[in-house]
Amino acid sequence: MSTSVLERVAPPSPRPVWRSTRAAWAVPLGLAALGWALLAVGGVDVAQALRLVLVVVVQVGTGAVLWRLARGPAGLAVSELVGLGTAVGTLLAMLGAQLLLPTPLAPVGWLAPTVLVAAALLVPAVRARLRSGTVVRPGLDELGSVGAGLAIALLYVWSFWRAHPLSFDGWRSYYVDIPYHEALATSLATWGPGDSIFAAGTPVRYHWFVHAWSGTTTDAAGADAFVVLTRVFPLVAFLGILCLVWTWSRRLSAHRAVPALAILLLAVGLNVASVSSITFLQHSLLSPSLGFGALAMLGAAIVLTDLLRGTLRWPYAFLALFAVGCVGGKTSFAAVLGGGIGLLALAGLRDRETRGRALTALAVVGGAVAAAFVVLIMGSGGDLLLEPGSTARAFGLVGGEGRLALLVGSVAVALVFAAKWAGLLALAGGRPVPEFWFALGAVAGGLFLASVMGHPGLSQTYFPISAGVVASVVAAAGLGVALERLPAAILWAAAGVGAAAGLLGLMVVPQRFVWALPYAVWALPVLLAAAVFLVRRRRGPSVAVAAATLGVGLTVAALTAGVSEVVDAARTAPTAAAAPDAPMAWTPEHAEALGWLRENSSADDVVATNRQCSGPGEAAESCGRYRWFLDAALADRRMYVQGADYLAGVPHPDWVQDRIDLSRRFVDAPAARDADALWDAGVRWVVADLASTQNRDWTGFAERAFATDTTVVLRLAPR
Repeated sequence: MSTSVLERVAPPSPRPVWRSTRAAWAVPLGLAALGWALLAVGGVDVAQALRLVLVVVVQVGTGAVLWRLARGPAGLAVSELVGLGTAVGTLLAMLGAQLLLPTPLAPVGWLAPTVLVAAALLVPAVRARLRSGTVVRPGLDELGSVGAGLAIALLYVWSFWRAHPLSFDGWRSYYVDIPYHEALATSLATWGPGDSIFAAGTPVRYHWFVHAWSGTTTDAAGADAFVVLTRVFPLVAFLGILCLVWTWSRRLSAHRAVPALAILLLAVGLNVASVSSITFLQHSLLSPSLGFGALAMLGAAIVLTDLLRGTLRWPYAFLALFAVGCVGGKTSFAAVLGGGIGLLALAGLRDRETRGRALTALAVVGGAVAAAFVVLIMGSGGDLLLEPGSTARAFGLVGGEGRLALLVGSVAVALVFAAKWAGLLALAGGRPVPEFWFALGAVAGGLFLASVMGHPGLSQTYFPISAGVVASVVAAAGLGVALERLPAAILWAAAGVGAAAGLLGLMVVPQRFVWALPYAVWALPVLLAAAVFLVRRRRGPSVAVAAATLGVGLTVAALTAGVSEVVDAARTAPTAAAAPDAPMAWTPEHAEALGWLRENSSADDVVATNRQCSGPGEAAESCGRYRWFLDAALADRRMYVQGADYLAGVPHPDWVQDRIDLSRRFVDAPAARDADALWDAGVRWVVADLASTQNRDWTGFAERAFATDTTVVLRLAPR
């Protein structure tokens, strides 16, 4: 039997002999060239695209050298160097830029890790360690697995780019979070976390690492924040994540099919029978913090595996780094990392071989997460609430009211999310090694938090989505065990039943029956597993075979449903022009006015605006959502207040509402008292959205500095 996750792998011998080739280095060069070509095809200026690629190559190269030094005399796959180089290099470049932001070295702060690594290489012993290993020529399975995942990712990216063009005519409406991320990237790169572009004078309490990285890369390459967030980051993150998935899955199993299965589960596996089609790659495009956090989460998982096997230098330093990356990348990853490392340590108490390392890893991760949470997140105005059953209600999975309905609905939510992790079942029948407990703890933490938390935007679903990044890889290793354990007849039957169940999950049913779909999807694989158990009971152990059968069936169901999502993404028509009164709609005339303001104001000026609502409107009571971020995104200036729903939660604190009311009052009916209040608060400019006010006269209080048919930029008169 080939090596699987159920078998403990011995550390490599001190002087291994690796088959290598210089041709392996052609792969990173080819990837850099491909990235440049994709950016150019995506509408980015070719010279700017080249600068962006060079900046990213320096960051990834720095991380790759550090990982090469940590791994010592070992043969590293190209995917491992690219994946860990991305995870380590981007995180260190961002941290270097933020730490040096208040200093004269701020413009080159992102290069600080590169300079330190270069200085270390001047030491002969360090250079000798770097040369002690080699880069292994990639095999067809590596190229095929990562290449297939990248092709799927590019389909999603292509659809996303069509919906968010770099330039357009007429009216357009981008996804609500895109200008938010763009503005926050500028904010972190310019003022750091101590001041927010959405409310001058307030700190940023948020998982902001991806925005800081985007702003840093924007400044380093002389690019545009929108280009980096929507064009560069998806390519960098997806490639890094896929390489990390391949690397970790290869650590866990020698079965040739496992890395491909892991990549497919992450890229295609759909949470079946859900009214919200939640796929990791698609969500990472709309929420880039999810992709940045996944890099740290997978990096931590690989470090943990190497730590337990004793094949890595400085493992606790890497663990602490990645734990901080999880908190600042996407806080949901910190929660599932804590759950995973906690159960791993608990399960390792009886294993003398791993007990000390597991407990030390728990202490390191716990301390790093707690410290990072206090520094970065504590005090956030987020509106996650303790609300059991909220997710079940939102998915339409509660067939009634009362405690029983909530319990049943919560179970249904667990079934919806866990379908593509079912390969874990195949591992339960043996003697699992720590990675199994790590994945199980992550899953338990993610599902528990999703079942007891609530949020108007379903943000609680990020907990099981984040857990799935870990669980999908270990589940794929379990499928490798199942492929070897199951007879061919049962394997094909499980695949067929799984495909049928996946198609069942895509069915459109009346609303009153939606709650039953998760159970219907699970029913067919469960029936088959029960039949296998009964038939094989007389031949000896049957529980393990039945569990493997169920795991294969449900996994195929998740992949079947996921393939339909890929096809739909490929067939999606370009987004049509938006109506002038549509939420989040804007035109090049809006951009022209805000661009003028950016070029003709000081970086420290504060700007007020009457446009607060997602859609244009005059009366405060008509504003359903305060999610308008365009002025901050395009003017690159700190706003007096904007995007209040994301700024301090819902309902808004009094100080936020006071700023909103003052901004609107001044534009609608300017008065000396309001003008004085704005001036004393540091406001020097006012952007008047003409669709949100009937007033056109600000004589005596502000002068028209620039105007288009949609927007007037006012220079506030000194008081």
